[in-house]
Amino acid sequence: MRPGRFPVFDAAEAAFTSLATQPDPLRVRTPLGPMSAHLVRPVLTDPATAPETVDAIWRTLLGRARGEGGAWLLLAAGCALPKLRSIAWHACRTRCADRDEVAQELLAAFTHALLHAEPVQDVDVLDELLRPARAAAHRVADQARHLARTRVPLTGPAAPPKPAGHPDLVLIELARTGVITAQEAELIGRHRLDGVSLRRIAAETGSYPMRLSRALRAAEGRVIAALTTDE
Repeated sequence: MRPGRFPVFDAAEAAFTSLATQPDPLRVRTPLGPMSAHLVRPVLTDPATAPETVDAIWRTLLGRARGEGGAWLLLAAGCALPKLRSIAWHACRTRCADRDEVAQELLAAFTHALLHAEPVQDVDVLDELLRPARAAAHRVADQARHLARTRVPLTGPAAPPKPAGHPDLVLIELARTGVITAQEAELIGRHRLDGVSLRRIAAETGSYPMRLSRALRAAEGRVIAALTTDE
């Protein structure tokens, strides 16, 4: 969980630190009294803090993030970063999972839950908000593991180097039969089989990593369904 393993979280942490250490930081109403932003996370993560106090603070952060967005959304996400890092670390214990992709999915799912999850319970508020984020992270990791298992190993003499961007033969067949498009086959091939990060592919294609992540997840879902049916 140390810095450097998940650049997405490191960037969010830097933004959170900048926000919390401003000369006139946000102040949060808590059962312990008004509290400056830089003090909120230590209180939330302190095991000695009463659960009802933790829930009350999270309900306040949730309400302000939904009502005002911006800095309050960043404050809430920053307070959840220790938990998000822990979830990402567990999801990425397999080498198949791409850390950047897992972190992006985690942060996106948590932010969506923070803004839209209904209804939000009165107890264990953070755990409820983390539920969809945890599911998203493990879904990405499970898809990566499944694709790694279903790859057909090459036998005989070593195959010549593939042309740049050329997808695996299995992906070509899936594209030929209409399970995925040629562009999706190339995306899966470059990212999963050749190890090219979504960030690099996005830079090369003029797209956005999050958009590629959603496209990749949808395409891999169809691939997994097709391979499972074939089995």
